[in-house]
Amino acid sequence: MVKYTSAVLILLSTAKLGAASASSSSAFIAHLSHNKQIIRSNNNFNSRRYSAIPYDDVFERDDQQGSSSLPSFPSGTTSLLDLPKDNQEEVDALLSRKEERRVARMQRSRKARYQIKLPIGGQSSLVQPLTTNGDNVSDNGNNGEALASLVAKGQEIAVANSIGMSLRQVYSGRKLSELAMDVDTLRFQSFVDELQGRRVDGEADDATASTDMGNSLGSLQVLQNNALETLQESFDGVVVSSVARGGLAWTAGVRAGDVLTATSATIGGKLWPKSTLDGVRSAISSRKIISATMDFEFRSLGLDEANGADAVKSFELSLSRPIGINVEDTDDGYVTITGISDNAAPAVKDTLRLGDRVVSVESSVGSQMWDVFSTDGLTSAVTCRLPGQPVRMFFERDQVMDEVATARAEQASADASDSVSFAVVGFRQAEKSVASTASASMAAQTQQAVTQTAAQKMLLSRSRDLLRTYIARNEVTKNVKVADRVIDAVKDASAVLDGKTLNLLMRAYNTSKNAEKAIQTFEEVFCLAGDGSEKEVSQVHGGNLTADISALNKFTISALLRAHAIRADYKSALRVLAAVEGNDDFEIDGKKSRSWSGRGDPFTMLTDTRCYNIALAAAAKRGTKAGLNAAMEIFDSMPDPSLTNPLLGKPAKNTVTFNTMIDAFANAGQYKNADDVFQRMKKCNLRPDIVTYTTLIKASIKSGNTEKALDLLDDMKWIGIQPDIVSYNNIIESLCKSNRLFEAKDLVTEMEMTRVSPDSMTYGLLMTGLMKANKPGPCLTLFESACSDERTTELTENVQLYTTAITAAAALGDHERALDLVSRMNRAGIKPNEKTLTALMGACISGKKYDTAVKIFSKIKNPDSYAISVGLQAMCLGGEFDAALELITEQRSGQKTLKGKQVMAGYNKLIQEALYSEEFNIARDALSGLLRAGYIPSKLTMRAMMEGLNLESDMRLTSAAVRKMSDSQPPDGKFQFLLFVLDSLEGRKLTVDSMLYSSILILGAQTGGLQKRIASLLSR
Repeated sequence: MVKYTSAVLILLSTAKLGAASASSSSAFIAHLSHNKQIIRSNNNFNSRRYSAIPYDDVFERDDQQGSSSLPSFPSGTTSLLDLPKDNQEEVDALLSRKEERRVARMQRSRKARYQIKLPIGGQSSLVQPLTTNGDNVSDNGNNGEALASLVAKGQEIAVANSIGMSLRQVYSGRKLSELAMDVDTLRFQSFVDELQGRRVDGEADDATASTDMGNSLGSLQVLQNNALETLQESFDGVVVSSVARGGLAWTAGVRAGDVLTATSATIGGKLWPKSTLDGVRSAISSRKIISATMDFEFRSLGLDEANGADAVKSFELSLSRPIGINVEDTDDGYVTITGISDNAAPAVKDTLRLGDRVVSVESSVGSQMWDVFSTDGLTSAVTCRLPGQPVRMFFERDQVMDEVATARAEQASADASDSVSFAVVGFRQAEKSVASTASASMAAQTQQAVTQTAAQKMLLSRSRDLLRTYIARNEVTKNVKVADRVIDAVKDASAVLDGKTLNLLMRAYNTSKNAEKAIQTFEEVFCLAGDGSEKEVSQVHGGNLTADISALNKFTISALLRAHAIRADYKSALRVLAAVEGNDDFEIDGKKSRSWSGRGDPFTMLTDTRCYNIALAAAAKRGTKAGLNAAMEIFDSMPDPSLTNPLLGKPAKNTVTFNTMIDAFANAGQYKNADDVFQRMKKCNLRPDIVTYTTLIKASIKSGNTEKALDLLDDMKWIGIQPDIVSYNNIIESLCKSNRLFEAKDLVTEMEMTRVSPDSMTYGLLMTGLMKANKPGPCLTLFESACSDERTTELTENVQLYTTAITAAAALGDHERALDLVSRMNRAGIKPNEKTLTALMGACISGKKYDTAVKIFSKIKNPDSYAISVGLQAMCLGGEFDAALELITEQRSGQKTLKGKQVMAGYNKLIQEALYSEEFNIARDALSGLLRAGYIPSKLTMRAMMEGLNLESDMRLTSAAVRKMSDSQPPDGKFQFLLFVLDSLEGRKLTVDSMLYSSILILGAQTGGLQKRIASLLSR
């Protein structure tokens, strides 16, 4: 047996049902269509269908035609008695449907709410891409119209496959939150952002709405004042702020002002109540990982569960045929009145209303009331009575839904005249801002859609791939060149940068430490000051470099903040944060910020903790007292993480925030403050990570507290954080500097046991510690053992380790081993650097291979001060005094590489070796050069001259000493040089060292003759 759509329960004098009230019927049908409650089915012939034929309708037709007639029967039948028997399958289906409707009614009576299922797993994937034949695309008008039509069609598909709903928090006292959450993106947006690019419509009937979508992304129904006023003063929960026509939420029956009461649990089908936006967002975020759909439970506009049973009014009427009402089956399990005839009895018109439900009807035998679950049963119960015979019927009326229908009708009427006149205050204020920019914004977007060709899109895609490749390689010079070429190519192609490409461009400049170009690119494409101020921006590319509106998002803003952080410009970073937050009153360093509201993607321009962390890092990197104070202000302005924090307040601190502040205090030497921040972090129930402990270990080592660093290492292991190679190396370095080599070795053993492999730095630290402890032999042994072990061979292929090993060989005086190490380096493909060659020179000097050392020095292109000092020593020891004098003359007065002390040491070495080789003229020139350079000979200079002349100031003039002096007469050049020294010092009014003076007297007495007389005169 097949159900039919509508049963006419009238027994009037005319053949047709009197016209019901047009206005009330259409309004209620629209309401039922909105809730998707109308059941439509075929009107096939069967016994139940004919049992519902009104007898008066038969008599009326008999009177009009002049003879009695019955309705037409199916072929092969001539009377009601000859109708085919009911099919048992149809009977079973009808009984099953009756049971379903009974259950639905019971559920409806228990909960005055509705539940819908919406996709949350990325609706954009449902949108099928629109493709066109590229050969037929040209710039003529016809193709332009075709492309515009395709764009409009794509927008329509996008709306139909998106949820299209925003939620807003309502606080006690009917106060609305400033920001709403878009369910599609889970991002927060202001009233202005919610209206941006959309047309605000009233709630007309669905047929009108479906044909009047326009070119916007779905017209928008917004929260009205009359809906907000139906909520209780103490209400604190989440309501639908706006809903887009044609979207999934709209199609499911959601309307602006409906109250969200519950959402699906993360796992399973159970519903959990929700009263905050944060709770809803968290539920959706966790659910979408497990499932692609989610159930939402709403209360309809004005439907308050507190009303309970009082929201339903029950009453009983005794009516006679013809009754004069139309009824339909609805999905809630009830038979609902959808029309009332104008010719109905006064009791019907005055008592019944559209939407009233027929709950039960009196049985034809006896006075028992039978529940009504379908129009079939109701029709059968009524038509079995004779005309004029009364029948008792029991009705129910949902008073709240009656008020809702009235409210929605008033809302639709108000919306028809003015779309936001009766909306909440936020939307009315936002419309003024949106109206001024909506047309320009939509025109720009439409123009972009038309002008961005396939070739331009391909260019941007290839540019992104190229930028990602070079950023991953971290090649500084090439990154700048690649970014510059991408910009030139984009300009030449007249392409419009999207957010991803612009972000990669700025990242390329930032990774190459060229923050100025990153800021310049940002200013060029957005015509906004990169420091967030009100200054005018000069466009280097003449306005030929542009970006779409979505490119100004939190990713490009983060790249801009990083550029300021690279420059340690925290003032500009703070102005940028104020501009993004729409603050025009913020001022720092005499410059006011300029609001960027409405200039970019409203969904992704909200500042988050990462933005504040970058500004904090910029202040910390400043390295000054003012920078540290600014970092402390930023840190203190961010609230500690807590569940009681306001949802839309300033972003709370996270682990990165605390780590940055700890590092700032550590670099400033304020180790006590760094530890205080660490203790505060633990009180906030934030788990420290490896970076936290590594920073604290470095701070402890800098303060000289190695024991504290070891305790922190133990704490890491205690809470389950595995120390990494950086933590171990920091402590090993500290132990080696403290000459605690055995503890450092034990720590290396612990590393290997915990599967933390030592790296080249670990071996370098151990070898340096052994050299500092004057243990070059064990240092070389450690290096050779690492080279022989296949597990660590690759680690030793490092120029630093080879240099330390060569230094150890030099300390042992084993120049051959040093040369062999250099040969091994070359075979391994390791190029010796300046320090390696300097160490090799020292090894050759230790082995008295001075000529080899001088040759090695000549191969160093740009020697540093230490290399020059070692090279100068090699020249002096090798007897190349002219070259040494030329080299030291170039470096004197600290005008080149050597410092003043190094210049003095070079002169002293040259004078000593020249005198030792009896090159007195070289020694005189060196002393004269030293004096001309403004240096004053020191005690070291005097000692160098005495050692070069092989003189002693404390010689005892015994008889044996006198006889020895007479046997070996010193050369005359020594005494002449000493007299030259006396004259040079006297000429500059410098005091003669007593040690040198006594040596002159002794040498004169030793020589005899004229020198002895001169010494005698000097003694007077």
